[in-house]
Amino acid sequence: LPEIRPHVCHWEACHKAFSRRSDLVRHERIHTNERPFTCTEPGCAKSFIQRSALTVHLRTHSGERPHICEDPSCRRAFSDSSSLARHRRVHTGKRPYRCTFDGCGKSFCHKQTLTKHRRTAH
Repeated sequence: LPEIRPHVCHWEACHKAFSRRSDLVRHERIHTNERPFTCTEPGCAKSFIQRSALTVHLRTHSGERPHICEDPSCRRAFSDSSSLARHRRVHTGKRPYRCTFDGCGKSFCHKQTLTKHRRTAH
């Protein structure tokens, strides 16, 4: 059964639709540049579209790193789950970023490493 998405973005050239109105409201902030979630740390003027992004940002000030690598020989900690997921590739050997230059075929754990490879090798 296809998902019903009745909440449609009406901005020109944007064809996104959402099942929940709250998701549409959040999405429209991309177009309006509304950033209602502001860091309260003195001297920091950063603001965010989503509360969750502010929560992760606040950890840069507090030093909190609640996402811990499960590998017993590692135990590195990260402020957000996506950084931990990226780090896990070190242990799993997954290399999802492949160079598409003819005859190269090298692959990398991190997109940034692939970008650097393309600049220096090709």
